[in-house]
Amino acid sequence: YTPGRPVGPGPGPAPAPARPAATPGGAVPTASGLHLRPTGKKRALLVGINYYGTRAELRGCVSDVHNMKRLLVETMRWDPSSIRTLTDDDRSSMPTADNIIRGLRWLVDNARPGDVHFFHYSGHGAQKEDPQGLEEDGMNETILPVDFQSAGMLTDDQISDIIIKPMPEGVRLTSVMDCCHSGTGLDLPFLYTSGGWKEETNPFHSACDAQMFSGCEDDDTSADATSRYGQAGGAMTTAFCDVLRSHPSPSYHQLMSELHNVMRKRGFKQRPQLTSSQAFSFDRPFRLTEIVPNSNHTLGRTVRRRFPPQPRKLGGGGAPPTGGGGG
Repeated sequence: YTPGRPVGPGPGPAPAPARPAATPGGAVPTASGLHLRPTGKKRALLVGINYYGTRAELRGCVSDVHNMKRLLVETMRWDPSSIRTLTDDDRSSMPTADNIIRGLRWLVDNARPGDVHFFHYSGHGAQKEDPQGLEEDGMNETILPVDFQSAGMLTDDQISDIIIKPMPEGVRLTSVMDCCHSGTGLDLPFLYTSGGWKEETNPFHSACDAQMFSGCEDDDTSADATSRYGQAGGAMTTAFCDVLRSHPSPSYHQLMSELHNVMRKRGFKQRPQLTSSQAFSFDRPFRLTEIVPNSNHTLGRTVRRRFPPQPRKLGGGGAPPTGGGGG
């Protein structure tokens, strides 16, 4: 790979797996290439934080969780018992830092090849200095638990250390991050661009099949939107749910195109992003249960250069260091 350059044309053939599939059921051929057989085990963790009664209060993040849960249950036919929610309108399941970490550990507990996982976060996002200088802007992306003022922020590295880096080949994880500075919020190595996959300068390659859809690029801010049902919600979550209800199994290229179109038509300037652990073909169909084998020839961190911190001046007046609005 050449750092900072596309690593292959989007619509071209999928890269060959680096080693044989690791699932007990083995790999099966499909119309878009080789995929791994799911076990049927599914888990989802959905987190929405409105920060009620604070100067950081948002409007639509709890609604985002309800919207996403309806999508999984009604459109994707997931069992409601496989879905856990953390929202700050429920005293029994508050999205504190400890509860989010416990939820992430539950999400991937005893994960095996063929298992399918889903993580959704809607709330404030921010940045903090990357002490290792591995991020291209020298900053780690963060999410803000409801108790961030006492417990601090959770970084993309902390989240990735739990739900991405330890996962074996054959595990599928899909994430939707609807917050500011969410473009690389899981520290995945490949970024979807119109010219193909672009690799991070200092990528961490994993064996699992993980993708993250985010509300904006790292230096952008997310915005509140209104769903077709008239409820406040994050622009990314609302568009994601609306598009998949209308077209439940698009290709990745079609899905990203529709997300861009829907958000643009609704007046939002932010651009949704897709990052991935695998550089797959863009004509691959988007299905939460479809799993591609590992195609990374090396696993772990590749360090090519270090970057100084370039913090963005955001927030103020007692609010968290984010760009205001959004789910």
